[in-house]
Amino acid sequence: MRLLNLGACVLALVVVACGGETVTVDPQEAGTLQLPLSTPGADGKVYRLVGATFHITGTQTVTVSDTAADTVQTTLQAGSYTIELASGWTMERADAPGVAVPATLRSPNPLPFFVKKNETTQVRFLFKLPGEGTADVGIHVDSGGWFAGTLRFDVLDGDFGPMNPYSGLVGTSVPFVLSFESFTVTHDSWDKTTHMETGPATLQFGGAPSEQLERVAASLKGRPFFFSLRLDSSGKAFLMGSSLYNPESSLQFEILSSFESFTAVLDSDGYPVFSPIAFEAGARIRDPYYGVWALADVDASP
Repeated sequence: MRLLNLGACVLALVVVACGGETVTVDPQEAGTLQLPLSTPGADGKVYRLVGATFHITGTQTVTVSDTAADTVQTTLQAGSYTIELASGWTMERADAPGVAVPATLRSPNPLPFFVKKNETTQVRFLFKLPGEGTADVGIHVDSGGWFAGTLRFDVLDGDFGPMNPYSGLVGTSVPFVLSFESFTVTHDSWDKTTHMETGPATLQFGGAPSEQLERVAASLKGRPFFFSLRLDSSGKAFLMGSSLYNPESSLQFEILSSFESFTAVLDSDGYPVFSPIAFEAGARIRDPYYGVWALADVDASP
């Protein structure tokens, strides 16, 4: 695998920021941002992000545009950042260079991230490839789906006030995407409910960098996501409460039951099928002691 190292330092890394300000980075206080740009697919083919330009802002301001290698990395001062994938990129198969594969970016853009000293941080953008699955650049191409939308945080869970680590989220709106590799289906004949359990899920948040949201996403990475679709008396469906949960940390991300029903696709036995849907629902992040509630505008697709 080819690796292009941008901004490697010997004694100190000097970066020219916006406006001509010079920032000197002590290598003892720096970390590494890594951007994998290729990913093997479930079909055995390799997919590559081509022509990408990344704008990084935060403790430093850096633009990465020389993305000819399979992986690029740059040394950054420890701190909080956002990274934006600029327009003009294409997705290609490695065995068919120059031929663009239709792809839709699903991650919030820009994405927040943190750089810690002496550590490597990897940022991944998720893409949907029609007919091929979801590309998690640097990880895989799969046949799963996603839930995506905006969380509008409005109420803290419990009476801890400012002690609640999620208090800074109240009053903010944060885009999110929950992507999963695959899902299995079971049916409940009593009330025509379809239950889904996904394969390993990846949860991403956009907006300003948040150590709390980063902790939630990291703790829940790779856990299965459970959700259900139930028919109502009119023959429409609504989302039953869904959950992404880590029993080791007791952290949980929930999308609660949808406020209104929606037209559902039914299978030959009359059960609702997971198909592209859009709905509004409540949502919650919680751990054993603290939590925060949100209103969620969601679209979902297999």
